[in-house]
Amino acid sequence: MENTLLQTLNQKVREWSDKGYKGAYKETLNILNHIKRVGYLHKPQIEALETYIYLKEITNNEPLYKTVNHIYKDDPQKLLLSLGLSQQEALTIAFDRQRDEKINEKLREKYNGLDYPNQVYALTMGAGKTILMGVMMIYDFVLSFYHPEDKRFGKNALIFAPDTTIIDSLKEIKTFDYTRVLPKEYQSFILNVKYYYLETPETPLNPIGNYNIIVSNSQKIILKTRHKEDLQAKLFRDMSLLKSKAIENKRLQAIRELNDLIVFVDEAHHSFGTTLEGTLKKTKETINYIHTEGKTPVVAVINLTGTPYVNNKMISDVVYHFGLKQGVEKGILKQIRFFEYGNVRTEGFIEDVIDKFWNEYGENRLEGKLPKIAFYSANIEDLQSELRPLIEKILIQKNISTEKVLEYHTKAEASKEEFRVLDTDDSKKQFILLVGKGTEGWNCRSLVSCALYRKPQSSIFVLQSSTRCLRSIADNSTIASIFLSQDNAKILDKELKNNFSTSIEELKNQEQKDIEHTLTVEKKKKLMVKKLIKEIISRQIKKPNEIKINWNEFNAEKYEAYISQRDIVLTEGQEAKYITKLQKEKVKIASTYTFYEIVELINRYTHLPCLFISEVLKANGQDIVGKVSNNNGVLVFLIEQIIRASFQYDEKTETVEEELELTKRYPFKISVNQSKNSLVVYKQQEDKNNLGFHINPYNFDSLDEKSLFSYLREVLDKDEAIVDIYFTGGVTDQVHNDFFFEYYSPQNKRIAKYFPDFLIETTKGRFLVVEVKANSEKLSYEQNKKTYQGKKDDLFDEVFAKELGFMDFKKLNGAFDYHIIFDAGLQQQQTLLYKSIESCITEKP
Repeated sequence: MENTLLQTLNQKVREWSDKGYKGAYKETLNILNHIKRVGYLHKPQIEALETYIYLKEITNNEPLYKTVNHIYKDDPQKLLLSLGLSQQEALTIAFDRQRDEKINEKLREKYNGLDYPNQVYALTMGAGKTILMGVMMIYDFVLSFYHPEDKRFGKNALIFAPDTTIIDSLKEIKTFDYTRVLPKEYQSFILNVKYYYLETPETPLNPIGNYNIIVSNSQKIILKTRHKEDLQAKLFRDMSLLKSKAIENKRLQAIRELNDLIVFVDEAHHSFGTTLEGTLKKTKETINYIHTEGKTPVVAVINLTGTPYVNNKMISDVVYHFGLKQGVEKGILKQIRFFEYGNVRTEGFIEDVIDKFWNEYGENRLEGKLPKIAFYSANIEDLQSELRPLIEKILIQKNISTEKVLEYHTKAEASKEEFRVLDTDDSKKQFILLVGKGTEGWNCRSLVSCALYRKPQSSIFVLQSSTRCLRSIADNSTIASIFLSQDNAKILDKELKNNFSTSIEELKNQEQKDIEHTLTVEKKKKLMVKKLIKEIISRQIKKPNEIKINWNEFNAEKYEAYISQRDIVLTEGQEAKYITKLQKEKVKIASTYTFYEIVELINRYTHLPCLFISEVLKANGQDIVGKVSNNNGVLVFLIEQIIRASFQYDEKTETVEEELELTKRYPFKISVNQSKNSLVVYKQQEDKNNLGFHINPYNFDSLDEKSLFSYLREVLDKDEAIVDIYFTGGVTDQVHNDFFFEYYSPQNKRIAKYFPDFLIETTKGRFLVVEVKANSEKLSYEQNKKTYQGKKDDLFDEVFAKELGFMDFKKLNGAFDYHIIFDAGLQQQQTLLYKSIESCITEKP
């Protein structure tokens, strides 16, 4: 059964987002708009954050059963459907006299009857759950700082991790650059945040004040149950255990003393699953204990997981879901290739896996990193006595260095540091042999393959280990390979159905519709240019008694409301024809205003003091109230008259030097449709050449741009007079790129920003700006250029208007030249551009 609540909530959040986040705090609007401008977060991270904020600020951070009531308050039928009732049960309740009470009872039953918000955010691996958690916390902290009395926002945070390996991966919360999600005015707040990672029982916890983030394995602060002990046990009890328990009790006590605590449960499927019921019960007991016995009630419990299904049924508390299939489809995860082995001996399995891995990936680096394969063994003895000797034997036969092998498990802790740096350019390891390591929390994007032959003791281990190789890397064109024995393939298929509601067959056939790319800086670039700054200064030039309303200028027809009629009718020849009737029908809209309401309305649009406006109206001695009430258009006329008579505007111009940066606020992500992915070019794909790629990759808009770039790199590579080529047209946002010109857009009837396609820099201090356009745009450009008389109304072509914008820039910056190339894919046009570049080189700046 589909999650009706999830669908409805998603729709409501999208509508709220599209309407500009109506009802949210000013700080929230600033943060959300900044996040969208910077573009660092994945789309599912932004959608999950929007859902989190919607539930907090719009539905008032209520327990989930109340939120459901709030969402369906106008649609009781959908409310009943959301409960998952049978048709007969729904009908019985719908016509029951105590309907509301019974619905509330069912809601409390479905959502565990908790009196605090308990929400599950389900994002597949690689979608950024850890960063999302950090952003949620910082958002809460900032809002609680500006609105300290609003108890919907947490002032402290506790993160429960399922085990110590996850704690290590959660250190990303501390190291993340929060300027990517916080506007400048809130960035200093980050200095107030204090972090506590409770990795060992001996790690002390002494939180001070507010804005503490505590990360712990739930076992280290869990509520303990006391048992009676005999005297001998008390006398001979292990003192180190005593000390450990004392510290745990102090931790829980310290946490209870924190104000407005918000609890995050990472990898929350542990808390909803059946394999860890004891831990689940204790974790929930601890949270409830903190909620009831703490200094203040728990603000909310936020669960994050990649697997929101238990036994193929979605957890009822899920409020946002971005699944494994969506991750592949949207290009956040690699596409997958499965290999299933039946009736194959261990040596044959390993040999074929290594053959396929080496032939497919070899030593072809991805973002500078060697591709890797993880072999998961059932136990250390099997690994050391059989798996490693076989792998090394096969590698020697294939003339591959055995130095590429890394073994890591509880008896090989010396390898921990090498394991930690696997996903770096310096790592030489490619064959990773693991026991009980490398599952949840292991983020290694250069891992492209996983192999499981022997059947492990835990079926969930098959799921966790085999899917470790799915995180995307580079342009995400690399397909992941998963090698499984027949038994493990059956287990994986079952676990995929139970935990992701998908199957091996579905994942094999899942195609990418969008591909996500991360743009990074290869070469920082700044330019010094001159800009003309215009400042409009208003001066109040008259006193109230000197301002006269010229009623002779009032044209009633100009301000009267009217209705005009336009029809589409069929002619005798049965063709549709558009007809506008000449006559306009006047609409009488009369509203009664008081004198002071008129003053307030004029103040709203003129920003003049109310006392000043009152004196102006009184000095004119007319029945202002009667005139405005009779014809509301008089109010607009009065505003125009008062502004015109009150102010004089002076224009002040100043030429300043300004530094333009081509590589601001990187890295950030872009999403490209599969059909246009061939236009995304990575530096590693091109011939080695010093020119271009100040950012990597370049995302071209057309084949003409891509072709021209390749041509220019080739012909200009050996020209010592060329410093570099920059493709600047792929990043058209001032947040990341300062290199733009302002121009008047005839299409939009306003001043707009124009980001040119290419910038070519010479050693003589000259620059050539190149704009690439399709041949279909040439005729309109030439017509406008021919007919242009220097007036704004003469403009109709966007390409020509952009050229005029550049010419205004060139008046102050003579070292810049401009060239438009139509049909840039044609060799003739490329040759003409090359000649322009040569003349630019020979000219003096």
